[in-house]
This record gives sequence, structure tokens and C-alpha cells, in this order.
Amino acid sequence: MFRHRSIAKAADELAITRSAISHQLRYLRTQIGEDLIEKTGRDLSFTERGTKLAKSLSFAFAQIEHSIQKSISETTPALRVAVCTSFGSGWLIPRVKLYAHAADCRMQIKLQAYQPDLSDAIADIFFTTTPIKDGFWSVKLLPEDLVAVGTAEQIPPDRKRGYALITTEVEERGFMADWQGYLELVDRKDLLDNAAVLGASHYLFAVEMAEQGLGIALVPHFLAEQRVSEGGLQVWNDARMPSGRAYYLNVKHARRNEPDIRNFVNWVRRMVVDAPAERLSVPNGA
Repeated sequence: MFRHRSIAKAADELAITRSAISHQLRYLRTQIGEDLIEKTGRDLSFTERGTKLAKSLSFAFAQIEHSIQKSISETTPALRVAVCTSFGSGWLIPRVKLYAHAADCRMQIKLQAYQPDLSDAIADIFFTTTPIKDGFWSVKLLPEDLVAVGTAEQIPPDRKRGYALITTEVEERGFMADWQGYLELVDRKDLLDNAAVLGASHYLFAVEMAEQGLGIALVPHFLAEQRVSEGGLQVWNDARMPSGRAYYLNVKHARRNEPDIRNFVNWVRRMVVDAPAERLSVPNGA
């Protein structure tokens, strides 16, 4: 707060509420017995005692951060990146070879659940489907859109018999909810009447089943793009359906300025901005 001269900006940086900061200020005032800040309208300034305390604590926090970073760097010989299966296979791994620092970087890509254990003992960088708030800096990378893909044999334009549809909504309560929503989006709900249905518990299973010619799968666009560009799969319909999920990159505030982490984060953000996923389209004549 001393750097920003603003409770709101300090709360945003720390990913906590303004009331939490105000509570801590009241606690410090009680402990010290003096006011630490003065407010005049919207302006915020520190008293002489508050300024001295802030400078002293800034030095102490810098020393703590330095000690933490030194301890972590001594025990982690490689940059450890925790990522869920589909995003790792579909987005990250195909692009790692483009990483500008690949020749010099030691990296471990670790498989984690969508919401992994956030300990430094697990990883240095976390990809998740929700932003991590407490103690982390998070940035939204891209939303997840679902596309319908299958082999040429499964999606010919003159298909007469029913389609085989691969769903990842396999729980009884929401079974086939993905395809029901998609077919409503493209105004083809009639296809459900004669469709064969296969279930897959994960997107990666679904796209591999589609590659084997078992049916048409609804999978994230980034998981399908390389397979479509190589000709193994085709797009059944141009429409994309938002899944309601997005992907975030997360790093602990205290570690954002470590060189390997900073370089990797900057590279990921450039890849999202400068090289977005190609728009997948239905082949001519389909």
C-alpha cells in the first residue's frame, strides 16, 4: 500500500479485499498507538510514523522474499510447469518447441488435475481453469470453445445413416449435455433421434476415439487444431460452443521476477496474443 498510495490498488495486487487491508491497518494502529495514514477526500498519505514503519517493513519483506527465492532455486533444478491433460497436450506441448529459451531452459511439464496442489514443492507455474487468488498473480489466457470433429468417413456431406456421437458428459445427471447444447446451437437437434452414443471421461480420450473413426467428438479447439491441420480429423460444423471454462496462468507473487519464470510467462502471453489458434473450418464440399 505504501508503494501504491492506494488501498484499492494494494488489494488488487495482493488479491485480497479492501476490508482485509483496512482491518490490518486498524490492528497496527492499536499495536503502535498512533495513526499510520491520513485521508483527505480520495487522497491517501502516510504519517511520519507510518512512513518509517513502511520503509522498515519493505526492507524486511525484501529480505524474506530473497531468502525464499534462494531456498527455492537451490532445490529446483528445472522450471516445473503443472498443467492439466488436454491443455498440456493440445496447447502447451505443440508450442514448447517455439520457446525462444528452449535451448537454455531446463523444464519439467507435470500432469495435474484441473485444480492442482499449489505448493512450491509441486511446481513453479500452474495452468488452471480458474484464477488462483490468495498469494498468486493470475492472467487469463484463453476461453475454451468446443468444436465437432471426426474422420472423413464419419462426417461425409451425403451421410444417410445416423451419426455416432462421442460425449464427455458421461455422468447420468448431465449425460450428453454437451451434444444437446451443440446440436441446439446449430439447429440440428433432430440428429439425436438416430445417433449412436459413445462416452469418454476425458477430452483426450474423445479426440483419440474420433481419430480411430469411432464417431464425432466435441473437444476444445486447441486439442483439435493440429490434428485437423495434419488431415487426421475434419471439422463437422464451423460453429464453436463455449464450454464455460477458461485457462489461466498462475505464479506466486513472490516469484514473478525470477528470470526463468518471467521469461516463460512473457513467452506464453506472446503466444496467446501474437499466435492465436487457427480458425478451424469445414472442408470444401462438406
